[in-house]
Amino acid sequence: MDVFKRNQFKFRSLPRCLTSAIRSISFERLDSHHYFSNTPSLPRRRNGISADSYNEIRKLILHAPLPTTILQQSPTKEFSLNGIDLPLAASSYYILTLINECSTLVLFNKDYELCRIDISDALVLVHDLCWSSKLNMFLMAGYSLYTFNPRSCILSTIDKIELARGEWIVSITSDSNSIYLLYSSRSVRIECRSLFLPHQLEKQWLQKDFLQQKDFLAQCIRINEWNILAMTIKQRNGEWRVDLFNSTNLKRIHRSCALGHGVPGMRNCLLISYNRLWIVINNCSIPKQIILLDENGRIKAKTHIDKPHGFCNLCLIGNEWIGMNLKDKLRLYKIQ
Repeated sequence: MDVFKRNQFKFRSLPRCLTSAIRSISFERLDSHHYFSNTPSLPRRRNGISADSYNEIRKLILHAPLPTTILQQSPTKEFSLNGIDLPLAASSYYILTLINECSTLVLFNKDYELCRIDISDALVLVHDLCWSSKLNMFLMAGYSLYTFNPRSCILSTIDKIELARGEWIVSITSDSNSIYLLYSSRSVRIECRSLFLPHQLEKQWLQKDFLQQKDFLAQCIRINEWNILAMTIKQRNGEWRVDLFNSTNLKRIHRSCALGHGVPGMRNCLLISYNRLWIVINNCSIPKQIILLDENGRIKAKTHIDKPHGFCNLCLIGNEWIGMNLKDKLRLYKIQ
């Protein structure tokens, strides 16, 4: 009996790093006819598993280090970038970033650098990256939309989505069927388009649909597998916050507490999803902050990044690693 598979939906709120630990819990005695014939009653159960196994899982959860704690430790691996830009994204195998004012793509896996590609002749300016597991490609957004195939190392322009003169895409995220694009221009909006050609426009929300009266701008959007879209928002008083929306209709679910005042003119408050939680990379504060929010947008933990290192960004590599581009290094942290 594979209890984990039968009750997989019950573990969705657990940290991803515990999956292997949960699978390793022994349930052999439930398959033993000898056990049933010699036991007058079944052991006490909770959430579909034995009480002993439930307690083992509970101990793992309570002792699992938070990502903010992991990032305070020395990196497990470190690679030289010889330059840095903010865009950073990863699949379960590949890690992609840009350096030298978006003139060079650098592709890694967890063990070594795979290649560097000079794209200076293409005049590409990228504000954000994301990985699409359905397309098996990276999506890149800026003054145009691009795909990058890590297996063939081919960069292509998405011609079916044309941007008007003077507008650009500041953030991009995707789920299994759609691309979400946050535009920053005279016509601030979020578009939801089909992930597949011809990238048909499915939904569109204007600024008034996601920014409130005292808000100044939206900077970064990310979506998780539970159809929750998170957005970093700068308010007119200079404070940042993260709001959570239903991705199907962009109805606001939670308005988070203020994350603190930002440096005037700075707009690099980023975030990534971490299971049901959210990690905020607040490059707009002094010192820089890494903030962990719970599923209701409340601050769960925070840590600081030394000011001399400048801007940074984070990505998840599968369920086992956190990547950080900091100063001129790509750092990988093993999730325990």
